Amino acid sequence: MEKTKIKKKRLLWVEDDQQLLDLYAIMIGAMKGIDVEFMKLGQLAIDRIKDIEAGKAEKPDLVMLDLLLPDVNGNKILEFMRQTPSTKDIPVYILTNYGGEQMETELTKNLDAEKYLVKTEYTPTKVMPLIMEGLGLK
Repeated sequence: MEKTKIKKKRLLWVEDDQQLLDLYAIMIGAMKGIDVEFMKLGQLAIDRIKDIEAGKAEKPDLVMLDLLLPDVNGNKILEFMRQTPSTKDIPVYILTNYGGEQMETELTKNLDAEKYLVKTEYTPTKVMPLIMEGLGLK
């Protein structure tokens, strides 16, 4: 009898803080049903969006996005995602140290980020249930 393979949910995480990535990798690794890919540079995320558009890479089910990256800021990545037909509807959660009502409004209203989470307010134990919900695993 053939086993039915359950499709894992795909999570793309763009974040340059290695300690934070290590922590989330452990937390996500303890869960079933999630494939996560971490990227530390914004340009890598833009290249991935281009690959998705060209049919060379699978679309993630959810993107976690930091705003302050060493090369390309997260708002530019989000803007590029929203202008790209194959990625324009992927849910994006901003997770950043950059608080501010103006930036939050711009990213959630104008560029359709689903959530704007400030790291000091959203610890990993608060973020994980949101990720599970965003992936439809809750």
